[in-house]
Amino acid sequence: MTDMPQILLFQTTDPVAVKRRLLRFRAAFLKLGPHCRFAAISYMPGAQSGVRRVVLDGIEIEHHVYGPDAMESLGYPLKGAARPFKLIPGNCDLPPLLFRRQQPQYEQYWVVEDDVEYSGEIHSLFAGLERRTGDLLAAHLARGYAAWTYASMLRASDPAVTPANSWLVFLTFYRISGAALDMIDRYYRAGWCAHSENAWATILKHGGMTVVDFGGAGEFVAEADRNKRYHGLANDGFEKSGSFGTMNIRLRAGRQKDMLWHPIKPPKAWLRQTYKRYVSIAKWYLAKFARVIGRSSGPAH
Repeated sequence: MTDMPQILLFQTTDPVAVKRRLLRFRAAFLKLGPHCRFAAISYMPGAQSGVRRVVLDGIEIEHHVYGPDAMESLGYPLKGAARPFKLIPGNCDLPPLLFRRQQPQYEQYWVVEDDVEYSGEIHSLFAGLERRTGDLLAAHLARGYAAWTYASMLRASDPAVTPANSWLVFLTFYRISGAALDMIDRYYRAGWCAHSENAWATILKHGGMTVVDFGGAGEFVAEADRNKRYHGLANDGFEKSGSFGTMNIRLRAGRQKDMLWHPIKPPKAWLRQTYKRYVSIAKWYLAKFARVIGRSSGPAH
């Protein structure tokens, strides 16, 4: 066990609604030792930024709330600069960056979103990754490509960094070093911008840091990690299919043991997001079809 100070940030908009999961992740992480801390973090569009205290089953939770005023304080020329500010798409990385600025004493920052579940002993998940080297440990590490849905958001001061020469990584459960967060902050200050899933791995690799895919079956998974921690399809174009992605919205974790699952939603949210997902997919295909028709019906020569 290491005595390096580290913290688990549970990213949620409503700690009370996900109380059971929050407390399970908290208890499992704190078992790593006295060098570990826990907090909840949220972006709330109508809130004033500040630290609140939430009591769940008699346990006081530190809840860091970030509102629009916090986003104004970042000072990034492009990243998150559109107004009104929206967390989605691609800005879910900003609350952890804000937390790092306020509390830079930690060597490692773990982040888990509130719709992530693990079908095993959560403490074993943390313990198995705690000693791993790497500036960013995350899932679905893949090469970027121009046809990726949010590739057009990429802006880099280095002309060699294009969507085809960039990287993608999934950021719903991960561990990142304080030094890596500082590097991302510097790049954003210098005008770099992208969807978080495109920005983080691209920036860190550009800056000489290491990004580790901790499981699945992708191209960049070490043999010791292959098919562990989450089920994913090899080289799926960052579709993130399998147990841990965005394509399959579930009501509960699957039966396969010791696997990460995402997204896990309560019934109302499951119905709402499933509907939104299919509407979004339909709109995307309709727009693609319209572009194809537009090209084929262009002026004759």
